[in-house]
Amino acid sequence: MRQRPALTATDAATIAAACRDEAARLGLAVTICVVDDGGHLLHLQRLDARPSTIDVAIGKARTSALMRIPTGALEARVRENPHFTKLDAMPLQGGLPLFYAQEPVGAIGVSGATPAQDEAIAQAGCAALAALPPP
Repeated sequence: MRQRPALTATDAATIAAACRDEAARLGLAVTICVVDDGGHLLHLQRLDARPSTIDVAIGKARTSALMRIPTGALEARVRENPHFTKLDAMPLQGGLPLFYAQEPVGAIGVSGATPAQDEAIAQAGCAALAALPPP
């Protein structure tokens, strides 16, 4: 039987905290979402962002987790092939997959700032996961 890593609630909180710190450093109000590898919610935090950012952050995280790619890459694919809009996906920059020991473990979705800022905040969460000690 194959064994693989999985995010814990503590991991999700650590990842979200790194995102929150980056958002604060940039002075941005965003919503941060962390999901597991199946796209299921582990952590959600709204930092005084508009209510509409909640569903967008969840959609970005879920899309990135299930497709295992940054949502910005899907955004480019939709421009090239509009049929991708029929997918139940959020093709907007700001969602990044999370990998640990080269295994997919989930994703981060950020919404509320510019697409590039959302992704930069999500990248802080990816860096926090990479810095976690091995189990």
